Amino acid sequence: MSKNGSYETLQLTTQLRSVQNTRIMAYTLSDPFRPLRFVLRFCGATSLLTGLLFLLLPSAHVAALLAPGIGPLWPLRLAGAGLLSLGLFYLLAANERAIRLPTMVTCMVGNGMPALLVVVAYLQQEMAMFSPLAQALMLAVFVVWLTGAVTPLRYLRAEYRAD
Repeated sequence: MSKNGSYETLQLTTQLRSVQNTRIMAYTLSDPFRPLRFVLRFCGATSLLTGLLFLLLPSAHVAALLAPGIGPLWPLRLAGAGLLSLGLFYLLAANERAIRLPTMVTCMVGNGMPALLVVVAYLQQEMAMFSPLAQALMLAVFVVWLTGAVTPLRYLRAEYRAD
């Protein structure tokens, strides 16, 4: 490990300890979780909108957007309910005073699993039947999910040291 990396970790650990001992508003410039809060809000809004889209989009529009013979829509509606729940959780977690380990792990897993699913579906060419618009939307949502899965990694090491 380089000296610069351990210095950054020490600095982040010190900031986390100060957050635990004092009241820092989530919107101040001294908030060490500011980038993570932004990612949580962005992923939350994206998951919320995607979940609402999956839940409320009529069957005819789903067939036109994805594929004509898509089959039963209840798995898509179930995924929409899960994304809606995760999006709401991310938006609420972004407003907490200190973002703790369970929230970070939930963010990594909740964003990493759908991103992994999209990669596997792409490699198995299961997205070939989607319209070009649906493929572009999946790519954009994939980037958001990947960002949400990777961003909390920076804070994990400092969280372990702070405890």
